[in-house]
Amino acid sequence: MKARYTFLVLVIFICAVSPVMAKNSANTDIAMKFVQRISEIQEFNEWKNATKGKILELYDLDENVNAYILELTKDGKYIGYIVVSAKRTNYPILEFSKGKSPTMIAKETGIEPDRHYYLGGTIYLFKKGAKCSDIFGREVNLSALKAGSKDILKNEEVKRRLERRALEAETIWKAYESSANQIITYYEIMIKGVPALLWKRGCTPTASAMVLGYWDQKGYPNFPNDYQNKLIDELADAMGTWNNGYTSQWQVSGGINKVCNKYGYGNWASDVWWVTWDTVLSEINSYRPFVLTFVLHNEYTWHSVTVIGYLIDSSNNKFISLYNTWDTSVHYIAFGSWFGANAHKVIPR
Repeated sequence: MKARYTFLVLVIFICAVSPVMAKNSANTDIAMKFVQRISEIQEFNEWKNATKGKILELYDLDENVNAYILELTKDGKYIGYIVVSAKRTNYPILEFSKGKSPTMIAKETGIEPDRHYYLGGTIYLFKKGAKCSDIFGREVNLSALKAGSKDILKNEEVKRRLERRALEAETIWKAYESSANQIITYYEIMIKGVPALLWKRGCTPTASAMVLGYWDQKGYPNFPNDYQNKLIDELADAMGTWNNGYTSQWQVSGGINKVCNKYGYGNWASDVWWVTWDTVLSEINSYRPFVLTFVLHNEYTWHSVTVIGYLIDSSNNKFISLYNTWDTSVHYIAFGSWFGANAHKVIPR
């Protein structure tokens, strides 16, 4: 059965909102303008006339506010969230979904932080007193992370990408602040049939199981039918995932290939370091979901997700759609909103 995809082109007229002096107000107004726009897409129709709910500040490793997370409500009920940048060096809209926000997931795991951190991509940390943890409560050495991030920023490729991002982002910020009417068109492709699995033994084996589970339904039926348990367990073992859920980024594709070999298939997986937009287009246009890992460490992944599509608009916003292993909803994040990310492609052969 061929993979199904959605195609949409919408034309809508938006009257831009003048910039507001108060930074929080200006940024959240831009977020709500985006909500108004995206609500014209059928998938987000229920966001029409949405209102701002709880707003939280998100910090970077220099302890500066770098984003805001807004919960959206309608008729008194939660209907989703949106993350908007507080800095013009990053894209205005960083993440949005009708699913649970990262702060909601953290709260469900018992985290009640004093401070929330956003470190790009889908990397969120939470600090309570002197203790810092990730979304599942695993302790993080914040001091060591801050020191390590300085090393990452010395990388010439990271520098080039951040400089290019700042230039692209400024253009998009100006488009949002324009007082002229705008014609906005959208184009989206989303691969259907990818099983949405929940975190087990690590995000990387979980994200990888979603990809193999997809191919299991597309003519390669030898994999275990129990994707949520047996397939994740086998991938975690093959990748050498630690008991705390961390996986070496150098072991991801090799682990996937071990499982493929076990069930009579070839070496399907390969790595793309410094993922590009062309990689996204190549894989998704060919209806091939893939694993994307965000990194803040030379050795271990910080979070892996399963990319299942993309959404672009005529304002040059580019988003990837994904399953984040934390819930079963589709989440959208701005492409390039991270320090580093690697793709692990899976192509049956």
